[in-house]
Amino acid sequence: MDPYLLTLAGTAGTTLVGLLVGEGWQQTRDGVVTVWRRFRPGAAEEVERELEASRTAVLDAGEGDGTDPAGRLEGQWAGRFAALLGEHPEAADELRELVEGWRRRATGGQEISGGVRLEARAEGSARIYQAARDQHITER
Repeated sequence: MDPYLLTLAGTAGTTLVGLLVGEGWQQTRDGVVTVWRRFRPGAAEEVERELEASRTAVLDAGEGDGTDPAGRLEGQWAGRFAALLGEHPEAADELRELVEGWRRRATGGQEISGGVRLEARAEGSARIYQAARDQHITER
């Protein structure tokens, strides 16, 4: 298989798993299912079920059951995308556009360029939280 297609499949798998629990989950799911309906219509419903199962696995892992399925799921989805591209290389443009849309949505349409330097000093029982972008902290 073309190395570009393999890279695209890996990027799509990794990005998809990162979006499984995001706010735009339904839009992400619908985009993947649309690609499958176009190039492998007979497998679209199965892919939709697998997406829901993947989301459930990641959500359950977030509740502290001790497992982190993200790496396994990234590999599985990369494999699914690679199989799709192997059979339908013409799907690459549509898949690339889908992944680029996910990335734009994830960054809020913003792109950070240049370097970021964070520096902090703490004393006593102080806490320091730093981020180059959004940060959500939940302490109990």
